[in-house]
Amino acid sequence: MRKILITGASNGLGFALAEHFLSNGETVVINTRTPTTAELTEKKMVANKFKGKHLIIPADVKNRKQVQNLFALANEKVGQIEVIINCAGINIDKSFMQMDDESWDKVVDTHLKGTFISSQEFSRQYKGESGHIITLGAGCGIQGRLNGANFCSAKGGILALTKCMARELAPRIAVNCLTPSAVDTDEVVSRYNLNTQEGLKKVLSGIPMDRLGKREDVIQMTESILSSKFTTGSNFFVNGGELMH
Repeated sequence: MRKILITGASNGLGFALAEHFLSNGETVVINTRTPTTAELTEKKMVANKFKGKHLIIPADVKNRKQVQNLFALANEKVGQIEVIINCAGINIDKSFMQMDDESWDKVVDTHLKGTFISSQEFSRQYKGESGHIITLGAGCGIQGRLNGANFCSAKGGILALTKCMARELAPRIAVNCLTPSAVDTDEVVSRYNLNTQEGLKKVLSGIPMDRLGKREDVIQMTESILSSKFTTGSNFFVNGGELMH
């Protein structure tokens, strides 16, 4: 059974992945940004009867000292982490001309710097020969979008970082990027108004598979990435054909 750390796992895809791994009897360290979100996440976890063991640790991924403490506590409580999935993120959408430094720094630091710090600290503590880092990309990190210069730049940087880490950490640690599109998480539904007929129709018009992505689609791809023995530096799309690259 694997020991997996998921950053930003208090909700969305991170939480869905945590539930999946725990249902399989694996050990999952769930990272949330604050003690408050950690308490809320614990309440959701207690309501479920999982076979696996979970540990919830609050830490801001863009803070090096907090991430170091996260790994120290994880190693003490559950042992060496073998897989890290970087899901921590935030959105602050503004037009390019209205984008301020604070909105830029908060988003870029959480996504890009957070992935860098968490992945680096993981690599320092991992002593095995088959570790895995999964980063979280976005189609807009390749093609851009309106009102998201900070988010898109961070995601584009994550894809480049993935390739750099893959070259330097091989063969001991594989590094791959998972890039979902319109998956039916609360955040995506809210941002694109997918709970309205108009919003849903607009998004589906660009998806050849003619449906939203499901959490199960992302889980399936994640397991495929982790099961590969000869894949690193790759970007795996889960987007129903919305972006073909």
